[in-house]
Amino acid sequence: QAASFISQGREFVAVRYVDPEGNAHYYTPDGRSMHKAFLRAPVEFTRISSRFNSARLHPILHHIRAHKGVDYAAPIGTPVRAAGDGRIRFAGLKGGYGNVVEIEHTRSIVTVYGHLSRFARATRVGQHVAQGTVIAYVGMTGLATGPHLHYEYRVNGVFRNPQTVPLPEAEPLDARWHSDFLARSAPLLASLEEPLGPALVAR
Repeated sequence: QAASFISQGREFVAVRYVDPEGNAHYYTPDGRSMHKAFLRAPVEFTRISSRFNSARLHPILHHIRAHKGVDYAAPIGTPVRAAGDGRIRFAGLKGGYGNVVEIEHTRSIVTVYGHLSRFARATRVGQHVAQGTVIAYVGMTGLATGPHLHYEYRVNGVFRNPQTVPLPEAEPLDARWHSDFLARSAPLLASLEEPLGPALVAR
């Protein structure tokens, strides 16, 4: 399947390709991934209860303390998903975080998920997870005044704002499948050249 669409005055073309190993993703016509390597928010939330802030008055400790992540308010038990592909390096109880999961994505990027009510059955240290995998569930363990996910994004040990940090692109198409991708996408892309309107879909 291929689709052409216009967003904010720009035209985009996406090709859905299933590689010989059964992995399905959307790519640009030249094989670049159409999605980011990380989810901006790894949980379905009702509101942001606390933003990234270097000088926040802590609601429990009542003194100024940097808030090094974003708090996504959600009902207890809401699934929490891995923001990107990676390996779980910690899953357990840790101080004010309460129940927490830490995922190492690259040598430089780590994401942290705190105040969890419980962990997913398969969540364990050393486990490799894919983006979107449910790793735990929203809770209010540790220093929390209500149910929410505390989410951190660290680069080389430095806390970055999860809402604004530039997210890396996902891995491009595997070079092994490039020829197959071009052969399969060519007729789909050709059909999009027909002037049938601003939003076209070819199957």
